[in-house]
Amino acid sequence: MKKFSLYLTALVALIGAGVAYAATSPSAKLQKQDRLYGGGQFGPGCFPNSTLCFAHPRNVSVDAHADGSDGDAVGNFNYGAPGGAGTLDDRDRVTCVWIEGNHAAIGGLTNAGLGFVWYAVDRGGPATGDRDLASPEYLDSLEAPVWPAGFPNVCPSPVTGAPGLEPIYQEAHSGDIVVLDAPSD
Repeated sequence: MKKFSLYLTALVALIGAGVAYAATSPSAKLQKQDRLYGGGQFGPGCFPNSTLCFAHPRNVSVDAHADGSDGDAVGNFNYGAPGGAGTLDDRDRVTCVWIEGNHAAIGGLTNAGLGFVWYAVDRGGPATGDRDLASPEYLDSLEAPVWPAGFPNVCPSPVTGAPGLEPIYQEAHSGDIVVLDAPSD
């Protein structure tokens, strides 16, 4: 019986250590983050409710995340016309992420020192038949009055945008953009 008690105690200790390890694993941290990742292509064409039109398609790739309150944002963003500016060696640095449900806004700094904001809506991806939505990349100097207070560390709302930065979208015709809103504690 004493031997069984010893084995049972050792088993409980091992299970406890496994639970403690799992709680601090990278997967546990990811579950508490707001995340936006993926990519695809949209355009050419005009954006609904806008005079903005693209003669060429746009490629986009994104990998950005922030803590569950949209703070401490990091990531990379690439946007541009195929074969033109915005090739994969020209990634923008993400400094803000704001996720609301399936809507996302990211922003930050380009390699040229301009501020940028980009919006996306995850509508389930290609398998569901509803294509994701992508906005144009909004660019301006950091001193421009369109940026919200605290930019580039604070993004405009992904639902309403900011004056002069309202979200407009085209459907992505290839790829998948994934928006993950961390559960509230």
